[in-house]
Amino acid sequence: MTSAPVHPFRISVAQSDVDDLRRRLESARWPEEIDRTRPEDGITVEAMRELVDRWRDGFDWRAHEADLNRFPQVTTEVDGQLLHAVHRRSPRPDAEPLVLLHGWPSTVAEFRHIVDELAEPADPSAPAFHVVAPSLPGFGFSGPLRERGWGAHRMADAIAQLMRRLGHGRYLAHGGDAGYQVAAALARVDGDQVGGIHLNLGGVGLAGLHRDEPPADDAEARALALYTDYVRDKSAYALLNATRPQTVSYGLADSPIGQLAWIAEKFSDWADPAHPVAVDDVLTTTSIFWYTGTAASSARFYQEEYTANRAPGTGPATRRGFVDVPTAVSSFPSEIVPPIRRWAEERYRIVRWSELPAGGHFSALERPDLLVGALQGFAAQLRAMA
Repeated sequence: MTSAPVHPFRISVAQSDVDDLRRRLESARWPEEIDRTRPEDGITVEAMRELVDRWRDGFDWRAHEADLNRFPQVTTEVDGQLLHAVHRRSPRPDAEPLVLLHGWPSTVAEFRHIVDELAEPADPSAPAFHVVAPSLPGFGFSGPLRERGWGAHRMADAIAQLMRRLGHGRYLAHGGDAGYQVAAALARVDGDQVGGIHLNLGGVGLAGLHRDEPPADDAEARALALYTDYVRDKSAYALLNATRPQTVSYGLADSPIGQLAWIAEKFSDWADPAHPVAVDDVLTTTSIFWYTGTAASSARFYQEEYTANRAPGTGPATRRGFVDVPTAVSSFPSEIVPPIRRWAEERYRIVRWSELPAGGHFSALERPDLLVGALQGFAAQLRAMA
């Protein structure tokens, strides 16, 4: 294995790109509306106008760019692809490495509210971590992709190489959305070094595997009902990403409000209504996709993982073997489909299962305190088990 150099990195978007985005927002064309848009039609024109007004006149990209640049970052080339990561070392001598893996439609910015607390916890008795948060290949500062074939296992191979280049040995991994698939793949391809994985497990995929079975209890019945509702009314984005990512990309790459609508709808629909994702976090994520031009390459994860399957989210688990490393699952109540433990235990060696009191799909942005506590609790449990 040839080791490529690791380079320090800082985010620095050209001012001409910032100015171009503002001009596009100022000259945006708005779609027609039949009476008043209903939420079931998609994100409303009223909601979009509020977001665009903020993005154009109130959102300070340079301030958020500087906030992200608080964290040391690196880039390297792995398997012909640029790979970017936040690499925040802890000053604690007992800290252990932790990989944080985002999903779609997200970026490494999803973790900016938890990195410092994980590396230097306010409670000195809590576990501390050397935090490595990669931008998944094809997403944000690790994109666009240079070739096809970047599914979960190839991404995991690249991240395993990154960890070696950063000088880390045995490590833990956390993932949600696409990131949970990459975390599970890390356990398979780098099992000697992965001490455990913590997942916001994909309840959609688990329910899809059991969709033709009678539920064993009320929780399973609810999960199957939510899965049916998702596939029937809310999964068009996944099918488009999986089957026509290039066609989708033209509108997203050329229209900032198109890119914003594609992303903002998910941040609204998949979050806990009591703990919504902050508007500026939505706009930071959208800005990263816009400035890096990664609408198409991020969508290709769906093409790699789901194309052969009729229902979104049912593919990877049908093709992957049992994950035999210690696995923790945190179930947030407003997930698209909350995971079911019995179903998860068919695929993972579950050693910790937590039902959290709040939060949804973007837990690091909605309830960062709960996610940090879950990760610290899992690390403490693994140490006690050793």
